[in-house]
Amino acid sequence: METEVVLFDFDGVIANTEESNAAYLEKALAAFGIQLADEDRKALIGTNDKTRIESLLSRSSVKVTAEDLAGKRRQAGNTYENSCIRPIPGVVSLIQDIRGRGLKTGLVTSTSTRLIMIALNRMRMTGLFDVIICGDMCANCKPDPECYKMAMDYLEAEPRKCIVFEDSAVGIHAARLAGARVAAYRGSGIQQDVSEADFIVDSYEVCRDRLDDILHGNQRDKFILPPSYLWDKI
Repeated sequence: METEVVLFDFDGVIANTEESNAAYLEKALAAFGIQLADEDRKALIGTNDKTRIESLLSRSSVKVTAEDLAGKRRQAGNTYENSCIRPIPGVVSLIQDIRGRGLKTGLVTSTSTRLIMIALNRMRMTGLFDVIICGDMCANCKPDPECYKMAMDYLEAEPRKCIVFEDSAVGIHAARLAGARVAAYRGSGIQQDVSEADFIVDSYEVCRDRLDDILHGNQRDKFILPPSYLWDKI
């Protein structure tokens, strides 16, 4: 199967933001006496589900609205504007390699447009994508496939000719529902269930060496792992 379009999630795929995002959220929630558990951190990855935030706020001993939390979050800062954000090693070269083959690339994320554009500008990556779809552009958040379908429509791409790089269970499921093949990246901070993916990638450097296999659907095996991992298993 020839690939024409490669789509990327942002958080945990382009930049390792997830642990930092959780820390900033935790700082804001602490003002209301709310603590994040490990399960909460994992549940919030890959989606912008308002019901999950409402559930967290209900743990406070006083009534807290979404507007109250938003105010505290503005005071606390965020990963995209206030941290030393940088691309995950190897991802820029991978995207450049993909684009050098004449394929289109896109970014599809649950994060807001303002924060994503700030982050991309800071990392000098805005020119690497033919389309950028953010969470506030869609009526439904992942695992709904709306965001991926929107990107495919803008790029006039058939779903079966698209590959998506994702790291979260909800993102992988959204991409599969949209009809794309999925390469799951496991090199970010918080490990998640990626069993629904077609390929599993731990290193973008190794991924570049196997890029032909991914793009052409030559699935010799599901795992595309760095040599250090293989030596550890011997």
